[in-house]
Amino acid sequence: MSDKYIEKSFLYLLCLSLLIHLGVFALLYYLPETKQPPPKEPVFVDLQQVPALKPQPPRQQEVKRFSEQRTRVEREMAPRGASPHEVAPAVPRPSARPQPPVAGRTAPRESTPPVPSGSSISSLLRPRQQAAQQQAPPNLLPGANRMAKLEDTYRRKFEKDVDEGDTRFLNSDDIQFGSFLRRFETSVYGVWRYPAEAANRGIEGITPVKITFNRRGEIVHVQLLETSGSRILDDEVLRTLKEVGPVGAFPKGYDKDEFNLIAFFQYGGTRRALR
Repeated sequence: MSDKYIEKSFLYLLCLSLLIHLGVFALLYYLPETKQPPPKEPVFVDLQQVPALKPQPPRQQEVKRFSEQRTRVEREMAPRGASPHEVAPAVPRPSARPQPPVAGRTAPRESTPPVPSGSSISSLLRPRQQAAQQQAPPNLLPGANRMAKLEDTYRRKFEKDVDEGDTRFLNSDDIQFGSFLRRFETSVYGVWRYPAEAANRGIEGITPVKITFNRRGEIVHVQLLETSGSRILDDEVLRTLKEVGPVGAFPKGYDKDEFNLIAFFQYGGTRRALR
């Protein structure tokens, strides 16, 4: 095979390939474009036009029959008495007539059946006086009048010191020393006890004291203003104040080196209160 024949064959194949490519491009160019369908518009449904559903009657479930044949059951009858018309005669009750009161006699009270003490009904049948006595709270601390008089006496006595600003009462509403007084009260309740001997013997009383603090919040002096009438109670107050540690520094606005506090230790009914 000569070289010229090979060149001619190659040229023919090249021309055929070009014609095929041109035909494909022309076909793609002149074909009509496919149009996409337009989007569907939303359909609005009015719920008010929907017909109401009719309630369907409940369907009864068919019970499986245990026997294919129907049988008749004998009718049950109660046993008859001696006479078909035998009825117990009704006994008429005698009507209670009011009896006239007899002079010199009182009408007898209706006796109530005994009620066990542990039942809940027994609390409702107690006399009113007994219930009132049980509801009254016991007086566990010394009288309020005595406490008010004692506070009034010492407020007049230390009125000058309170005005100068270096003395406060524990139960006073002082904004400056409020936090300091609450810390002291918390520390006291942590170590203060009611003496067992005094509680068993029912000894009560009030011990007023004057306490002096330094700027570190330490107790440097305790003055017993008045005895409670019992040395046991007074000694317990002094012991408590010795065990109370520093309660913190003074407020920033207080520039004095010492601060005095007047407190009342109350004992009564195995309880104790600090004022």
